[in-house]
Amino acid sequence: MLAEFTIINDPLRPSIGTNLCSVCCRNAANDPKKLGCCSYEPEFCLFDLVFLHLNYPEIYTLILNKGQIIKGFNGIMVEMKSGFNHCPFASNTGCILPKDATTPLCRLYVCREAAKFGPPQLEARFDEYFSSKEYHLNNYLNDKLIYEEGMTSPGLDNFIKECSQIIKAMISEVNRIDPPTETFTKEIPIEDFRLF
Repeated sequence: MLAEFTIINDPLRPSIGTNLCSVCCRNAANDPKKLGCCSYEPEFCLFDLVFLHLNYPEIYTLILNKGQIIKGFNGIMVEMKSGFNHCPFASNTGCILPKDATTPLCRLYVCREAAKFGPPQLEARFDEYFSSKEYHLNNYLNDKLIYEEGMTSPGLDNFIKECSQIIKAMISEVNRIDPPTETFTKEIPIEDFRLF
């Protein structure tokens, strides 16, 4: 099998993709328990929500209406619970969301098993998130939000809408057109990947 990795160096929403997810021994087609990466419920941070509001309003509305507001590793977040402990956006063919509409973890994490076949810079890409413009904008939003226990979706929606134009102005100079893309391929015996 040809293992493929694509790194999209979008200056605002970078991402890593691999075709190995489709043959993961733990994906939905092979394991009804869905124990792979997509068994986790995605957590959208404040910057994700502003970005979605500006670029994918229908996805933003769905997340705000169906999600649960939590305090997470990245500040105030909206967790998408599906009721049976797997990502509601995962299908047998992969994620149904556009790549730049997913959370930082979903865009930048590649499991250890797949990363063994990829280029050495994969792990560094996730670490780079914590020094990125995206991360700093998320911290900016968390500093502005006055969070109280029991915050409601309408209250969070008002905050996101109030901040959207400010964030839009802050990111207006970021050129996201045709970001540089790195590709890496390696022929591997499929059994080597499935053994993990």
